[in-house]
Amino acid sequence: MDEHRDLWWRSPTVELGKVVSLDLAEPFVTQYGGRLDSIQVSYESWGELSPARDNVVLVVHPLASDPHVTGEFAGQDRGWWEPLIGPGLPIDTNQDFVVCPNLLGGCYGTTGPWTPDAEGVPYRERFPLLTPRDMARAQKLFLEALGVRRVKMVIGPSMGGMIAWEWAIEFPEAVKRVVVVAAPLRTSPLQIGWNWLQRRGIELDINDDEVVSKLGQMIARGVGMLSYRSPTGLEEKFGREWFKRPGSTLGERGMFNVESWLRHHGRRIVKRFDPYTYLLFSRAMDLHDVSEGRGDLVSALNRVSCSVLVVGISSDYLYPRDEVKLGADVLSHLGGDVRYREIRSPNGHDAFLLDTDQLGAMLRELEEEAAPAARVTTRPVRTVRVGILGAGRVAASFLRLVEERRARLAERDRLVLEIRVVAEADPAKELDPVFASVEVTHDPDALVRRPDLDVVVDLTRGAGVGPLVEEALRRGRHVVTPNKVLLRARGEALDRLAFEHGVRLAYHDSIAAGWPLIHLLERPLARERVTEIHAVLSSACNFILERMEQGLGLPEALAEAVRRELTEPDPSLDTSGWDTAQKLTLLLTRATGRRYVGQDVTTVGLDTVPPELVQKAPEAGFRIKMVGAGTRVGKKILAAARPVAVPTESHLGLVRSENNVVVLHSADGGEMVYHGAGGGVLPVATAVLNDVIGVCDPERSWTGRFPAVEEPLLSPVFPHWLALDEGKIVQAHRRRPGSVPLLEPAAAPA
Repeated sequence: MDEHRDLWWRSPTVELGKVVSLDLAEPFVTQYGGRLDSIQVSYESWGELSPARDNVVLVVHPLASDPHVTGEFAGQDRGWWEPLIGPGLPIDTNQDFVVCPNLLGGCYGTTGPWTPDAEGVPYRERFPLLTPRDMARAQKLFLEALGVRRVKMVIGPSMGGMIAWEWAIEFPEAVKRVVVVAAPLRTSPLQIGWNWLQRRGIELDINDDEVVSKLGQMIARGVGMLSYRSPTGLEEKFGREWFKRPGSTLGERGMFNVESWLRHHGRRIVKRFDPYTYLLFSRAMDLHDVSEGRGDLVSALNRVSCSVLVVGISSDYLYPRDEVKLGADVLSHLGGDVRYREIRSPNGHDAFLLDTDQLGAMLRELEEEAAPAARVTTRPVRTVRVGILGAGRVAASFLRLVEERRARLAERDRLVLEIRVVAEADPAKELDPVFASVEVTHDPDALVRRPDLDVVVDLTRGAGVGPLVEEALRRGRHVVTPNKVLLRARGEALDRLAFEHGVRLAYHDSIAAGWPLIHLLERPLARERVTEIHAVLSSACNFILERMEQGLGLPEALAEAVRRELTEPDPSLDTSGWDTAQKLTLLLTRATGRRYVGQDVTTVGLDTVPPELVQKAPEAGFRIKMVGAGTRVGKKILAAARPVAVPTESHLGLVRSENNVVVLHSADGGEMVYHGAGGGVLPVATAVLNDVIGVCDPERSWTGRFPAVEEPLLSPVFPHWLALDEGKIVQAHRRRPGSVPLLEPAAAPA
């Protein structure tokens, strides 16, 4: 093999690295259609591979690092994660075979832009564009070349964490545990913007002017280094201290210590890193999105079956902790084996390099939790017999979830869910193949009368199922349903019936937790002292109001939404504000720890808003939105679900169509914004499963987790209103006919 070691950039890996050539049965095709006919991978390793090859720890390096992670203990140069990896350290080389390959596209021995192609000409800008998913796929092939089929742990920081996410999603059966450090599920526009600035500098580095070239890469590295640190950390490290004080002229303008530090790192990067790899890797980070080609974030993370530790950094300016924590929040609500931990540090993104003592403690804790003694339980496994009304898409997804999570349900929840029967009233309906594994009847009445059921899950639509649900409750069966039409029409009566017969009617998670954003919100709602919630929670209302802005009346806009199947079966659930009120109370309950119900929320429908006001509001800088608003005033909670006027460029004003947004204000004045899709079959099925678990375990049920509220919800008083006056938009200090309130801090009623 021609390793082209003379092309490797300076690193201990030049002397220490080993090289393997991947056995490619066919060309390696990248996510964006690039192609490589051959790939070599360089790597360093520590420790011994066990005979069973089951002690492999894969370390994934970040953007500008090399495979030399550790080695000082063996008399080598100090590695970039030296305090974590070695004999007796958190990643113990006495027990584990630790391996760090140079990433595909790298400049330390793995096939990259300077590798000669089949004609002997370096690829340079012809090298395939890569994503973190491509790099994970190449690593999987690399481990297979070493004879390794399953990995004990994959751990990576920053870009390495993005690749670790791909391991958890793409190869969950090939890895026991994944540790993601300081990496989000997808990159944001701000992060892409930082990388663009760096690339603009780097692009100066690939011309023939040596002086300009070095300057360009130095500038790029300076931009990167600033994004890796926090303002507090920079202040503590440098303050306004001088490296060289200024003189009296512009040519003697001096240099602050922070400028000297940036210059130092800029000079280092020129000597040790290839600009083409820098371009390639920074763009790969821009392209990072685990939902790409997988539907959405929830669908992507639903593939994860391995254990996951997500580590955020309290002061991370580049990848803020809330963005990193999203992955843990979604996995938690999908029932995944996930933990979130946080490095508390002023050092910003670089804390994963500078505060390794905290990260090491987390890894030791994880190892202790994984010990067999930690998993011993005396609680017996309980079999729960389930019948399902309806055989649609949600029912099919629910069946698949139950099967996929059978082992997890038994271990974590001590439950075996046995799907005894599914009832589909329409005998002509073509069923999903998943139903071939269960008994199917076309007699729903017979299902609810069966004596061998513990739980009836209603996955139909409409109020017509009411008598069946009543019969199930009377016969002592727990019932789980996300049926909004039924619950609005008969929810209170069904609740009373369940209470009288000593069973549970569970719908609180199912009716609203199927809304995907709730997967991202429970942790901040539970941990922060939230003082205010402003949220757009109805995709149907979004669409209707957008069409009204374009000149349609409410009936025409509503008819179009119905044709596109954007509304509930009863569209008034959306347009009346009822659906928004249910979701708002879900958020309020989680934020306060007290159980609220949607009936207590003041609701106002879209039919109260003149179409002309909706159409003309943007001319005055506003947009009309159906908003759920909850505010804490002392011990009182104010809540409303109604059309309001919001600034067009605000978080609420910018959300469109199927997307929803939630803005949380916390007691310390912080603002958290969560944006995502507002519907989906998988999230609903997941929420139904959570409710089934809840009826079997009182501590996990809605009523068990949240006691009933003592104080009622109050209607807020809005200080300003948007109205029409002779065809012009005006702001008024009191309500007028056809006006809508401006969304601003509301007051409690006197």
